[in-house]
Amino acid sequence: MSRKRTRTRRDDAQAARAPDVQDPAVRVVAITAVYAALALAFLEYFGRPEFFAHVFPSLIWPHFGLYPHLWWALWTSALFLLVPMIIVRFGFKHRLRDYGLNLALQRRDLWLYVGLFAAVVPLVLLASRRADFQSIYPFYRGAFQASAREILAWEAAYLTQFVALEFFFRGFLVLGSSRIVGRASIWLAMIPYAMLHYHKPAPEAFAAIVAGVVLGEVAYRTRSIAGGVIVHVGVAGTMELLALRII
Repeated sequence: MSRKRTRTRRDDAQAARAPDVQDPAVRVVAITAVYAALALAFLEYFGRPEFFAHVFPSLIWPHFGLYPHLWWALWTSALFLLVPMIIVRFGFKHRLRDYGLNLALQRRDLWLYVGLFAAVVPLVLLASRRADFQSIYPFYRGAFQASAREILAWEAAYLTQFVALEFFFRGFLVLGSSRIVGRASIWLAMIPYAMLHYHKPAPEAFAAIVAGVVLGEVAYRTRSIAGGVIVHVGVAGTMELLALRII
């Protein structure tokens, strides 16, 4: 009984020392979590190409379905980059650079980015030959019939949303929450990041769990999302080129 009583007292003491909702840092994490849930739900139900096609059926076919995909890319950038930037700057009154929105690329970290990209490329090459990946990529299915201008417009929007993706998951969630939970923010942010890939082929969805941790660790160590953007854009761009049979 004495051992159990001692353990209970220790747990009570730890709980008493833990920050509560009155702590400004805890409120920041709470607001971040609530917004993340709302943004992900909004994107799932109102930001996907299928929603645009349902609401604006007359605009599906012009430019081989480009508009629904641009709708998704623009909403992703707005929900994952623009709105979080406003929350951080004017709501939290924090500096955006403290959330990784900087170009803090150190020479000592270059090997890390190159190594990550080199490790993933062989997997991308293998995946590009699978039927389930070929049914998803290129994400803009009309690219095979679209003009060069339309493809460039799509690729610009598509690759830009990866900047938003990195800021949201590695900057807003990981670096923002690390103020109160430390490195644990990497593992917490990995959960919604992995869930975002549930519409993708199973290998990619499972790989997103590893990628979420690795890219979160990179952002945590470097205090910048720049490395994650480089790797993410590089991998996604390679997959697009393979899917379009350009390389």
